Amino acid sequence: MEFYKVKDYSRVSFKRAYRKKIYLRFGDRIKSIAIYKSGGGLGDLVQSIPLFRSFRQMFPQAKIFYLGLYQRPRCDTLFKSIPYINEYIEYVRPGRERNFGQYYCFLKKYFRKFDLIVDTQSKFGSSFYIWLLNPRYFLSRNPLFSNWEFILNPKKKVHIAAKMLSLVRVLGLEEINLSPVTDIPQNYLSLAQDYLKRFSGPFICILAGAGHPYKMWLKEKFAALGDKFYSMGYKVILVGAQPERELLLEVARQMKNKPIIPLIDEPKFGEDPIYSVGLFKFSALIIGNDCGGLHLATMSGCPVIGIYGPTNPIKSGPLGDRNVVIYKGLDCSPCQLRDCKIQRRCLEEVNPDEIIEAAEFILRR
Repeated sequence: MEFYKVKDYSRVSFKRAYRKKIYLRFGDRIKSIAIYKSGGGLGDLVQSIPLFRSFRQMFPQAKIFYLGLYQRPRCDTLFKSIPYINEYIEYVRPGRERNFGQYYCFLKKYFRKFDLIVDTQSKFGSSFYIWLLNPRYFLSRNPLFSNWEFILNPKKKVHIAAKMLSLVRVLGLEEINLSPVTDIPQNYLSLAQDYLKRFSGPFICILAGAGHPYKMWLKEKFAALGDKFYSMGYKVILVGAQPERELLLEVARQMKNKPIIPLIDEPKFGEDPIYSVGLFKFSALIIGNDCGGLHLATMSGCPVIGIYGPTNPIKSGPLGDRNVVIYKGLDCSPCQLRDCKIQRRCLEEVNPDEIIEAAEFILRR
């Protein structure tokens, strides 16, 4: 058993950039930075925290904009809780939901408005339309548009956070904090603290849901796992959003011991994901599928156990130092297929005893 480690590029890839430290040459000339992000779910936002923190570290005087799309209104409070971002700009891209007329208005509004645009994608189309905003400097992993070039093996399998942070490293920032832990406003923590006073701990949180059903471990196995934790002296908290209410109740029905389901007693826990961070903060451990909630849990600093099957833990494993990933690594994994012809063996073969072993490994430390 070992802790999950983020797979990163080698230090050698950026040795020239570390010597030059380009970001120090700008002084206070960079006053506005737009960072383009394509994904905007809970997990996407959490895993971009080290990126935004790093740009704030390099350019403390600059105004930093999140340029892209995120899931509104569900992610609004999470977005506002990330202290390194000043403002959100909704991106309008032609050829998708918006037409070229709307893109033209967007282009006209933000043309030459930024000193630096950071493009976290590398596809020609997305990079091209962002590049047309004509910033003073453009930083991208796409060499056709970027003011700075760096050579990285495109086939190398690294974490998505490492890919984003390569943009920071090419500017010369050497010491990077990969932790997603962020201070959460006290009102979110207070609700969780007051709620948990009704019960005697210690607590372990279980996230039985996921954004897509094909990522989900079996309900009956989550129920068996919950009962095992009760036998070890822990109270189990079933955490999820309101759409997962029936799933959590079904897991509870299959358990011999009655779990705690916060969204039943206090709807805010199921409506605003930041309230769940308070629950995580006061827990000993969190176990869940590869989902936005699992990545949200890493913001609390509490260790997590992620159950991965059809998705790739190398690419999207949980950030942090004390996490464990359960992944069978079958020949067909990861596949990302929503319809599996072999009954999702990658998840079916994971058993509760493996999770307990991982939990004991973490809790001993």
